[in-house]
Amino acid sequence: MLQTKQKINSLTVLTLFATFLMGFIDAYTFIEKDGVFVSAQTGNMVAFSSKLFTGHFAQAAGHIAVFVGFAIGAFCGEWLVEKVSGAVRRKYQMKLLLQSAVLLVFAIFQQQLNDSFMVFLLGGLAGFELTLFRKVGVATFNDGIMTGNTKNLMSNLYRWLFEKDKAARKEFSDIGFAILVFIFGVGFGSLIVLLNASFALWCAFILTLLFFGWVTVTNVEMD
Repeated sequence: MLQTKQKINSLTVLTLFATFLMGFIDAYTFIEKDGVFVSAQTGNMVAFSSKLFTGHFAQAAGHIAVFVGFAIGAFCGEWLVEKVSGAVRRKYQMKLLLQSAVLLVFAIFQQQLNDSFMVFLLGGLAGFELTLFRKVGVATFNDGIMTGNTKNLMSNLYRWLFEKDKAARKEFSDIGFAILVFIFGVGFGSLIVLLNASFALWCAFILTLLFFGWVTVTNVEMD
């Protein structure tokens, strides 16, 4: 029983980290990369269509790049889940190590890299995140897509208030907390960008590396 609880807690911590990071990087790309979101693809499609049909073709290209990157990242995430053998921990280590490496390259060469190429790869990381980290407590949670999360939040609130469903109350609190983590990630990312935009990717790299270390040294197995 204790081991099962530890497994859930471990995946919850990783999902909350991914949620915070998605908010953090979304803030960075929104402010620094002309309104591009790495995780919120609905927002990208709205911005792409608006810019395309109002004649801002060059600006619209960045939204396509991040959308394609996100789609490829989600596809590769499914491949990693289904095809890579070994413990679940190993899959998470591989993902976090890859993410650390990409963010380190971005942090070092951020002044030289093309914006479209950067948001393409950041979108890929977001798709990876969304595929691998999807559990907060007892609730399934999309760490970068708040529309579905908000709908699920209110559905659980309804079942809790009017159907007296105790499980719905737990899911409501889990999803609500994760949404707050995302908001905090956006806020923290915005502050870092305003203070020193070049430090934002270094922060993302350091955070990811710390969580890679946590996954590596912890003895708790994960489902």
